[in-house]
Amino acid sequence: MELFDNAVSKAKEVFEVVSQKTGEAVTVGKQKFDISSLENKIKKDYEQLGKLYFEKLKDEVCEDEEVAQIVVSIQAKKEQILDLRAQLNAAKNKRICPNCGAAIEESSVYCNFCGAELVIESKTEE
Repeated sequence: MELFDNAVSKAKEVFEVVSQKTGEAVTVGKQKFDISSLENKIKKDYEQLGKLYFEKLKDEVCEDEEVAQIVVSIQAKKEQILDLRAQLNAAKNKRICPNCGAAIEESSVYCNFCGAELVIESKTEE
């Protein structure tokens, strides 16, 4: 009987150790997840701050040359994106709604997304 009691006692000890280690692992995992989540939120805050700063500076003359170069670089990339989107939409026979920016069929009279009435530009052949 003593052998059985010792085995049960040892099993309880092992179970308690495993439970403690599992609890520690869960706690550590949760803490790592919380840290990662907060770091991602900080990245989003930095991004939002940068966008706000850019919007303030894009139409002004900036005294800081390094910042001014970044603003010019962003504006140039935005223009490139607009040009590439226009080329892509032309290849798909689409155009951009001037009201909401959605890609719509070239022949649409109204935007399928915002309902704005559209002016159909006539293409003249030379």
